[in-house]
Amino acid sequence: MPVAGLALLPPPATAITPDLADFPLVKSYDLGMASLAQSGTNIDTMPLALTGAIALPPGNSPIPWVVVLHGRHAGCHFQPETTSQWPCDPEPRFDLGFAYLAQALAEAGYGVLIPNLNAAFSETYGATADTRNDFADQRSGQIIDAHLTRLAMAHHGDTSDFGVPLTGRVDLARLAMVGHSMGGGAAALSTLQRFGSEDKIASSLRPSALVLISPTRSYPIAQRPDAYQLPDVPTAVIAGGCDRDIFDFSSLYYVDIARQQPRTTPMVGILLAGANHNYFNAAVAEDDYYRRPNNGPLCNPQRSRDRLSRVAQEGFLAQYTQAFLGTVWAAPGQANLAEVGMAPNRVAPAELFEQPVLTALVAPNAQRYTVFEAENAPAAVLTAGLKATFCESLTDCQQPSRPYPHFPTLLALGWETATESLQVPLEGVNVGGFASLELRLASDPSWSIPQGQPVFAVVLRDSQGGAARVEILSTVPALRQFEADPTHGNTAPLYPSALRISLGQFSGVDLAALTSVELVFDQVPQGKMHLASIEFVGQN
Repeated sequence: MPVAGLALLPPPATAITPDLADFPLVKSYDLGMASLAQSGTNIDTMPLALTGAIALPPGNSPIPWVVVLHGRHAGCHFQPETTSQWPCDPEPRFDLGFAYLAQALAEAGYGVLIPNLNAAFSETYGATADTRNDFADQRSGQIIDAHLTRLAMAHHGDTSDFGVPLTGRVDLARLAMVGHSMGGGAAALSTLQRFGSEDKIASSLRPSALVLISPTRSYPIAQRPDAYQLPDVPTAVIAGGCDRDIFDFSSLYYVDIARQQPRTTPMVGILLAGANHNYFNAAVAEDDYYRRPNNGPLCNPQRSRDRLSRVAQEGFLAQYTQAFLGTVWAAPGQANLAEVGMAPNRVAPAELFEQPVLTALVAPNAQRYTVFEAENAPAAVLTAGLKATFCESLTDCQQPSRPYPHFPTLLALGWETATESLQVPLEGVNVGGFASLELRLASDPSWSIPQGQPVFAVVLRDSQGGAARVEILSTVPALRQFEADPTHGNTAPLYPSALRISLGQFSGVDLAALTSVELVFDQVPQGKMHLASIEFVGQN
């Protein structure tokens, strides 16, 4: 999803073509010509060749499949500053940029399909700068359906167009989609649409898991919040802390929308601190850091200790995707939710696969009891010296300007003496069936947190007068502070993540009759943090 921005260095070539000789299980395919139906233009159809890449492990038995969807990147099909062309010659093969992921998944026993989505993003055949996102939605769904239809036909022995034997090789109950950038938005949209489809082939190949990497449909979230809907399937959303394309972290808005939906399955948002947008796709040559100059120390590839290399980003995605699919498709009682940051009965991880992360977990509704959200801040009782500033989602309500993202709704809490507290009154609530207390919060970038000591405490009180206190150390992931660039003000990202405390740590309080949850700021003389929610999660 190229975005015009500041170019401090001349950009290298947009696309490179990975050598499939390095990935022996991955093969290109050509399913022949097709046409896409279009509305909103006088050009009713758009021609395209159904091409892509496939990876297949050895064997004859049915296996789970993963559809990998690439994003929109510059090429002759999409040139925002000049005239685009279609058909495009030469056509960049951004599908082959995920050959590394396909190889890793095939080695782990998965079949992988990577459709070429360039036609969906082409600014031709009626698509303009104003309408290209609507056309991308129309076109991408049809392209995905065409490839999955052919895969289902090949499984039933009706075609061998993929160039490899596929009869009987598809486990119809286990299909996942992995999507990057606009391919991530297309994966979520396609899955939603397939859940509403009565088509027999579509319903037999309905995704049951999603991994979305910096996903977007390129609509402003304030104008099109509906664009960030998720289907009710286990979902992981991964965003990069150094993403200069989706610079406002709007990929993580999927987390906030999921919190508002009825869910029977979990989803997790992961902020991979040093990752940029382009390094997940090996066919995209440039580093997108130079599009925007903010947050230099964290993201400057020449200066930062936290910045991830292309190899590190590819390795993380390959490992995480395998672990995530292995978890959501595991036999009952064998899922390792903690390995992928989705265990509500465990502390939020500081690292996943050796990379620093912040996580925000949305547990199924049955495993979640919310007692406070920033939207209902009046329900909380604050001491006189605790300064509270309400910041509604999608508004720039702080001076100086609040660092991105401008969501979720937050309550900024500031104190200047170690005597303040926030209390959420309860009415003898029974939380004995839950596993953890979860706060979703972030420290303010301007606050110099004293390291290696408690910075606040959480207190539970019951109707018999009992109380239990747990002190929160500065080292918890939710209080991690990104480097800021003083020449540009506080430009480090501010995004609330999970702080989970096992209820087993609150010894001496009756969890069946709670009367309040309190945040007590009596450990350090001054501070400022941002609170989004407090809830009890997980099953005891």
